[in-house]
Amino acid sequence: MQRRIVTLAVLTAVLATVVFGVPLAVVAHRDALDHEVAEARDLAADTALEVAPSLATRNDLPDLSRSPEADLTIALYDGDGRRLAGRGPDTADSPARDAVRLGDVVTDEDAGGEIVVAVPVTVDGRVLAVTRAATPRAEVTHLTLTAWGVLGLLAAGAVLIGGLVARGLARRLTRPLEALAAGAHRLGDGDFSVRSDPSGIPELDEVGGALDATATRLGDLVARERSFAGRASHQLRTPLTGLRLHLERALTCPPADRTRALQDALQATDRLEGTVHDLLALTRETRSVGGLDVPRLVAELADTWAPILARSARHLDARCEPGLPATPASPAAVRQVLTVLLDNATCHGSGDVLLNARDAGGLLALDVTDEGGGEAAAERVRRGLTTSAGASDRLGLPLARSLADAEGARLRLSGTRPLSLTLVLPPAEDGTGEPPAR
Repeated sequence: MQRRIVTLAVLTAVLATVVFGVPLAVVAHRDALDHEVAEARDLAADTALEVAPSLATRNDLPDLSRSPEADLTIALYDGDGRRLAGRGPDTADSPARDAVRLGDVVTDEDAGGEIVVAVPVTVDGRVLAVTRAATPRAEVTHLTLTAWGVLGLLAAGAVLIGGLVARGLARRLTRPLEALAAGAHRLGDGDFSVRSDPSGIPELDEVGGALDATATRLGDLVARERSFAGRASHQLRTPLTGLRLHLERALTCPPADRTRALQDALQATDRLEGTVHDLLALTRETRSVGGLDVPRLVAELADTWAPILARSARHLDARCEPGLPATPASPAAVRQVLTVLLDNATCHGSGDVLLNARDAGGLLALDVTDEGGGEAAAERVRRGLTTSAGASDRLGLPLARSLADAEGARLRLSGTRPLSLTLVLPPAEDGTGEPPAR
């Protein structure tokens, strides 16, 4: 690309010099010719004024053999065409005869290889003689070639400068483009950290900004897709356990109760499908339409976890206060956070479990409490809440905390004995766009 830009710029410069140089060359030739004609005319006129008194008084004529200009010759002819003085043809040539006949200045720009100017010498209204000034045509050629040489040097300099400027501009243009191409290749190879440096060229900087934004979006998308596997492995374990429990019961229960067990298994399958849907929605950063239906959510979680806890002779107490504050939090995110907390209470806690939805001073709070606890359990919870979301933790708390943070909620340890974890959700905004006053 750089070579094409330089070649195009040089060709443009050559075309420009030709377009402007040819007329200038013609003008230079015309100027050289006019210059020589003017010199010959001035010499012939001055000589005519000088010899006129001598012709009138028939005195001796001045010496015209030496001309003030080396390339000019001057001669004096009488009315009959005889040369009286100076250097020139022995008899008057056509321009000199025409000047005598017409009584006026006659110029011939190509008279036998010379430029000739003839000026009549007039005394008392009569043409007594004629002065003839001549310069070689080769002098015009010499002046013309000199002017053309200067023009050629200027044209070559202009083309050279144009080529150098084009080379510099081509480098300035191609380097950012090469950097963008390299960045695009790195992005295609999976390096989403690629970023373009500003080039000072607005159009290229705009392309670089678009490439940077694309890299950021692709990096976020890939990160979310990769985290889906981790989220799914943890969050699907509990629904699968519930489904397995219902199927095992269907195998062991009497035929009369088998239909009921299979219906429970189908409900567990529906809940499993809902969990997959929630995980996909969270991975793709989509939100459910409508607000969070807290009573329905608490009932769904109770239906899922009560049988699992009952298998270990434990009880789940689900409570929901009336008139709870509204929240803009995503139902999918809240469901998955509570699933992590209930799974933690089931697998690592002891005794009965309490799921309580309450009003915490204008904020919606959801508590998950079991009868276990102590400083060792509390320390494990604290480590889980402070661990990065990508770290592996058997409690699943890093995932729950990251989901809560994404919703603007707070997940905290609210009690150590019994062990209690509380999810505090943000309040819904009023019509002014501000949270309601407490």
